Amino acid sequence: MKYLLLALSTLMLTSCLNASESVCESTVVAPVLSATGPKTGAVNQPATFTLAYQIQSPCGKFSGIDEANVATSTTRVLSVKVSYSGCNCPQAAVPSQATYTFQPAQAGTYYLQFASTNGFFTDTLVVK
Repeated sequence: MKYLLLALSTLMLTSCLNASESVCESTVVAPVLSATGPKTGAVNQPATFTLAYQIQSPCGKFSGIDEANVATSTTRVLSVKVSYSGCNCPQAAVPSQATYTFQPAQAGTYYLQFASTNGFFTDTLVVK
């Protein structure tokens, strides 16, 4: 009986250890390589920017664009998010694009700061 109890508890412990599989998922910021869009715009009219970035493996996919809150209402800090799913993903840069649409509510000069490999680069949109 003592050996049966020992064997049963060893089997249960082994099955518990095997139950948790590795989960390889993460979401990271992909540096924006370039941003193309208008330099001028109108109040309440959308201004669309095309953002070029690279996904670092075929296991990655576009997850969204983060717009960080900043102290001024005329500055937007933007970054592209990429989600990776899978444990065995080869490293292979995949050129990608996303669009960001900004609709200014009032006239002024807006500064769009894009997260890049060297910090940020800024694009300016003048709204009349």
